[in-house]
Order: sequence, then C-alpha cells, then structure tokens
Amino acid sequence: MRPSLVIAYAFALAALVGGLGFLGARLAFPPVSLVEEGSVWRDAAWPFLRDGWPAGRAFRCDAAQCGEEVMVYARVKKGMCDCVAGVTDDDDLERVSDAALISPRVTPQGAGEAQELAGMKARLRRYQIDSGATLAVFASGRNCNAFVAMATARHDLPPRSLQAVRALLDAPPMVRWIARQGG
Repeated sequence: MRPSLVIAYAFALAALVGGLGFLGARLAFPPVSLVEEGSVWRDAAWPFLRDGWPAGRAFRCDAAQCGEEVMVYARVKKGMCDCVAGVTDDDDLERVSDAALISPRVTPQGAGEAQELAGMKARLRRYQIDSGATLAVFASGRNCNAFVAMATARHDLPPRSLQAVRALLDAPPMVRWIARQGG
C-alpha cells in the first residue's frame, strides 16, 4: 500500500473517532441548565442556523408567567467588542446584535438605554418587527467579547416581561455561564 494512502486512511479514521467521541460526550453530558429552580423560564433549543459564532442558549417563558410568551436567545461573540469601552452606544449595539436572526427588517423604537446586566455595563434597545412582534436586544462587552441577549414576543414586551428577562440574565447560573464563555 502506498504511504500517501495509508496517511489518508489514518486521518479519516482519526476524524471518525474524534467525531464519535464528541457526539458521545454531547449525549452523555448535555449542557447544564442555566435556569434556577422555581424560575418562570425553561430551557429551549437554539433555533437558528449555524453562523460565524457558536450557538447560544435559548429560554422560554409562558404567557401565564410573563404576561406574554417570551423567548430569550443569548450568546457570547468572542472578539466582537471594543476591548476598552465595551458596548457604549447604539452603533455598537447594532454591530454586535443578532436581530437579523429574528427578522431582516426591524425598526428601532427610539434610542437605546444604558443598563447594567450580569455585572457589566450594557445597552438595551427595543425594536418593532414587520410581523408586529416586539424585540428587545441587550448587549454588553468585556475582555473584547460581546454578550448579546434578545427577548422577543409576538405582540408586546410589557415591563413584567422585561423584568423576567433581566432576572434570567442576572441570575448566578447565567452570570457564571457568560464568564465561562469569555464574556
């Protein structure tokens, strides 16, 4: 057998073994829930196609608990943020936002607001989606990495819903997850 063919088979076998090992580890050790016991939130599947960033985490709150069915999508984008200032204005928020995953046409509903989120300086900006749905994007940055969380509802995000979103994002399991992801 030719040496180049042996090397090709060795690489193919290594890739197969590595892939099976990764799959086995994912099945044996599913991601730890970031939802605290007694929370109104439930883990959900990340619904978006793969892009240039790792998949994030998704959460669902029923209308009975949040006033409207609310979905939250959160992830860290490494290297996407001003290393010194973080996310300081609406231009920064727009740049790191994942709003295009929800809809290609979103309309800002005013200027963003400075916030504190998970122990970081952050911005919150609300949007209207063409379908009539509402979107709120939280973005913060630390260590050159951006943390982005989107909350969406079919109609409106009343204050009760936004308080529930903030409670989820400020909860200790979420704060630890953000830090482990580099945010």
